[in-house]
Amino acid sequence: MMTLNSPPSSPTPSHSTSTRHIQLRLPDVASLIVKLRRHSQRAQDRAREYPIQSSSGEPQTHPTLSGDDQTSARKIPLVEERRFLCKGGVDVKKLLRTMRASLLEEAQSIGAHVLVDEQWTSSIHSPRRDGVYKVDIRYVAYATRSHIPDPQQPVALDQAQGVSGLMTVLA
Repeated sequence: MMTLNSPPSSPTPSHSTSTRHIQLRLPDVASLIVKLRRHSQRAQDRAREYPIQSSSGEPQTHPTLSGDDQTSARKIPLVEERRFLCKGGVDVKKLLRTMRASLLEEAQSIGAHVLVDEQWTSSIHSPRRDGVYKVDIRYVAYATRSHIPDPQQPVALDQAQGVSGLMTVLA
């Protein structure tokens, strides 16, 4: 007979460590890894200084077009400013390619077919609670004519800073 004040009569003490076997399946482990990465990415984003700003620097022309006799003397200024809403990450290089393609299309509509003296700036603002980043990009270039084809690439792409992750452009 056992009284309320007496210790239990089991051979293992109550403070002993018993091993509990948890059966893990591959999908469960993969899901856990994904959750840990997301948590780690959010922690990095919170620790990062915002806004993240990058720039191409002074106006530049691609080397293939930079000679004196490579382009026409007549140049028409083009400016495009846009705000992108991105979720999951920010790939500034892709956004710059989009902006430059838009400027080149505008240049072609007025009879030019290359861009020179290009300059861009980007600013990534801290993410909202839903993980959406506001990204402001300003791209300036001059439209002109040349017998050399346009390089189809923004200048100084190595200066572009982004946020790692799979970017989804919402607007």
